[in-house]
Amino acid sequence: MDNKRLKQITNQISKNLQSWDFDKAISFSTDETQTRDFLIEPFFELLDYSKMDDYLHEYIADMGTKRGRRVDMAISFGKNQPTILIECKKATINLTDNHFRQLNEYCLYTETAKIGIVTNGIVYDFYARSSENNVILNETPFYSFNLTDYTDADIEKLALFYRPTFDINSVLQEAEDVYFLEKFDNALFETLSNPADDFIKLIYKKMGGKRLTQNVLNQIYGLINSNSLKVIVDRIVSKEIRESNSGIITTAEEIKVYNIIKTILAMSSKIKDAELSRISYRDFKGSFAIIVDESSRKKICSLLLHKNLIEINKDTFELKGTNTTSLTEFKKELVASALKNLSE
Repeated sequence: MDNKRLKQITNQISKNLQSWDFDKAISFSTDETQTRDFLIEPFFELLDYSKMDDYLHEYIADMGTKRGRRVDMAISFGKNQPTILIECKKATINLTDNHFRQLNEYCLYTETAKIGIVTNGIVYDFYARSSENNVILNETPFYSFNLTDYTDADIEKLALFYRPTFDINSVLQEAEDVYFLEKFDNALFETLSNPADDFIKLIYKKMGGKRLTQNVLNQIYGLINSNSLKVIVDRIVSKEIRESNSGIITTAEEIKVYNIIKTILAMSSKIKDAELSRISYRDFKGSFAIIVDESSRKKICSLLLHKNLIEINKDTFELKGTNTTSLTEFKKELVASALKNLSE
């Protein structure tokens, strides 16, 4: 989907949300049936789904020896088998792991279902099948939409589920990218918080060590902690300041954001490895830019972290955080901006 069409869809969804008196709908949703009638169905209707053509209630999902089990809602797009299963709960309760497990069990026995949604009519948690174990859902949502607390970026992600342009492969690719970056963060955390012997051997080799004894291994292991990591990050920041000769302090958070965004770009099949080497950053007073060819005229994006904002192609978006999940919401814009600047 091109950026122009995406903007049209997000604008339409935004208008639909703004014209909906969902506070009144929430006040009337005191049980599961009312929640489905007043909140969940209208939510999908504003995404242009048709009750007659696209989804049905109480879809039968036999689960092994458990016959006649029914899923609250199933989106089948007029076909015999569903693509999306939805577990509905009443608006007055919070979503829990038990609700996810129930949804996962339904998907386990419904092979055509690639996406699962758990919702209380206010919060919508979207899950996708695991690429490593295709019979179950990933345990964490790749996207969550809160009817009472959302940003423009949230609506843009919601546009993936807009009925007229819905493409299951695009949704699954988006989910896979989010899960990949999440796994990367977790793996890096595990590597540094509980380093394996091979990692310690590599450090010892860099120290000029020859023979790694158990005593040396224990010493190095004890030195890898939050304090030593912070010292190293500070040294990296100081080195970058010296090299830039600008006197501007590049923070650890800015470096983290740069690395996340560069990883997002690296995951795009449209950007070649050789082109990634052309991408760097430049710190300015009040902003942090990710650029191409060391040129401030070729900005992929600018970050104003003190204001929780990111600017891409003159469009400004609110940042919910500087973690992988938050930054992945802007993947399409970042890739498009990178390709534009790389081609110049």
